[in-house]
Amino acid sequence: MKRLTIAVALCLAAFAAQAQEEAANETGFRVGAAAVFADYSGDPSFPIEDSGLGVDFYAQANLNQWFAVELGYFNSGGFEQDLDPGSSEGPVEIRFGGFDVAALWYLPLFRDSDTDIDLFLKAGLYDFDIDITVIEGNSKVPGSLGHSTGVLVGAGFVLNVSDNVGVRAVFDWYDINNAELWALGLGLEYQF
Repeated sequence: MKRLTIAVALCLAAFAAQAQEEAANETGFRVGAAAVFADYSGDPSFPIEDSGLGVDFYAQANLNQWFAVELGYFNSGGFEQDLDPGSSEGPVEIRFGGFDVAALWYLPLFRDSDTDIDLFLKAGLYDFDIDITVIEGNSKVPGSLGHSTGVLVGAGFVLNVSDNVGVRAVFDWYDINNAELWALGLGLEYQF
């Protein structure tokens, strides 16, 4: 009877240790940076349509293998267009920059292979400053169009090339007032 009790206790301890190790591998932190190709299309009241190259930095806390919370900094790069061709004022350039917070839902695939993939959906809020620059001759006149706060949604994947390094691709949409802002990011992340 004692041997059976000891054997059961050892089995339970082994299962508990294995479950704890697996849980530790599923939680953690990620940091990353990405080059972002952004596309902006304004409405007729401010008809700028252009693409820009920007950056995205983020830090993420993985609560388990399915769910994470992310804080990021986004800069869209400049979107430029001549709103009044032929006038003394030149092109107008706008750029979006600020912070976002999002929840991510992961779907891990191919966990037993050397390079597994994590598909994810993303939803959150952004808080951007909108900067404007009017180009007059050889000078640039900076200004601000104010502040924008809204919803962002996205989808993407992480290709984990090692235990700590992943390649991340993400497609985000930002709910900007009177405009469309899409961003496609490609970058690297480090998991610890």
